[in-house]
Amino acid sequence: MGAAHGMMTVSENSVTIKVTPPTKGLFDLMIFARHADSQGPYNWVCSYQIQCLEPRNGETLPENPFHFWGLHQKVRDFGIEDSSYKGELLVAPRGTLLLTLQTSRALLATYELVNKDLDAALSKKCLAAQAEEEKLSCHVLCPFQGYYRLSVFVKDVGGTTTFRNAANFLLHCPRPVNQNELFPSGLSLHCGSGLSSSSHGLSNPSHSAPIITTKLGKCNITFHARADVEVTASLSKDKVTASSEYPLERYVLVTHLKSKISVCVVLPEPGVYKVGLFGRNKDNEEFAHICDYIIRCFSEPSWPPFPKVYSLWRRGCVLLEPRAGVLQEQSWVRFRVKVPKAYKAVVLGQEMTMLQLTPSAVWEGDVFSGAAGTKIRLAASFSQHCSSLEVLLGFEVGGGPPASLGCSG
Repeated sequence: MGAAHGMMTVSENSVTIKVTPPTKGLFDLMIFARHADSQGPYNWVCSYQIQCLEPRNGETLPENPFHFWGLHQKVRDFGIEDSSYKGELLVAPRGTLLLTLQTSRALLATYELVNKDLDAALSKKCLAAQAEEEKLSCHVLCPFQGYYRLSVFVKDVGGTTTFRNAANFLLHCPRPVNQNELFPSGLSLHCGSGLSSSSHGLSNPSHSAPIITTKLGKCNITFHARADVEVTASLSKDKVTASSEYPLERYVLVTHLKSKISVCVVLPEPGVYKVGLFGRNKDNEEFAHICDYIIRCFSEPSWPPFPKVYSLWRRGCVLLEPRAGVLQEQSWVRFRVKVPKAYKAVVLGQEMTMLQLTPSAVWEGDVFSGAAGTKIRLAASFSQHCSSLEVLLGFEVGGGPPASLGCSG
């Protein structure tokens, strides 16, 4: 009788075996064991004969190559103290489940979700993992009805050991989620805030959980950050249906203040998006991945993009207005920006407009947008003795009514 026709759960001093014979008849159940610390072969311990008068109707259990269900017998040695689920069967009544594991030390985890109708590629879009100092979490989505195996693999942060199987949970889903609402592809082991964001110098997150649901189609993710940390962000979506002429990178704007980083996201269409955060400090030229967030919006957002950001838009630069990167044609637009260490700030369009510096260190002025299709640039000079201008932001002039964006830095 294969593993799909039984369940074995093992604790430190007991073993429970439940069998579900596939047909009516007489079956032999043979039990083998070895010492918990042994790598040698299993030895036969005893046998039972099981007579099944009436087989259990319903789905067979998923195959389990790890041979046990629930938490591993030595799970505390792996660094896991407790689980949010104590029973042998987890139920996801609406196709969603949050598994949390309390840990005694910092651990990384990977997860595997198996179902008879679920292929490997789709399975990865069903899991979002978060690793915190004393907690591991996994958000699970079930796109099909029936039984699943959710396996957990852990290892110490910075350790040389490979991932080890720490738990295998049997999960039942009576009512699956819509496949259009699965997580985006390519999520990392670090979703939401946690070990990775802390190690990169980010703290006090506005959103600690990895999933952000917005009805308005916009959100603002903020962290406190060390002064030497620079952050950039990417926005992606598995299927972009809107015929937008702007890339998704134009719909996310990062603002660095003295001790705070703001990642403002606006969405051009409904769906499920991934926001990837990347960071570097003075010791690293290359940006390293920090963490991912999942943004879900099922209303009908159609926000315009932010301006195009150039490399000299640095720490302390703040765009107060206009926030939208597409300006209304033939209209006066108020520009208000903070550009530290700038000696001059100008807007270059059909003509040059000099911005004036206010006592509150804001460069401001009114700019006439001109005809649709006009390119407008915000530029600044950072040398008192040189008149050369460095482009900071790029805008386009479009038709239609003016657009407004929230999420100020």
